[in-house]
Amino acid sequence: MTNAENTEEQLSEMREDAFVNIKEACMRLQERTKCSNDVVIKMLNQVSQFYITQDEKKNLVE
Repeated sequence: MTNAENTEEQLSEMREDAFVNIKEACMRLQERTKCSNDVVIKMLNQVSQFYITQDEKKNLVE
């Protein structure tokens, strides 16, 4: 299913699911490593940048 085919309700549910999964993963990381919120924020920014870069590369090919 493409983004155009998703309803706003479906998109909202996907965002909520993603948030919960990411939050739980960050909490497990902090429990295991005792890292600070700053480390988690830096990691999340790097993940975000990865997806931004992937999107930019995709747009260059099209």
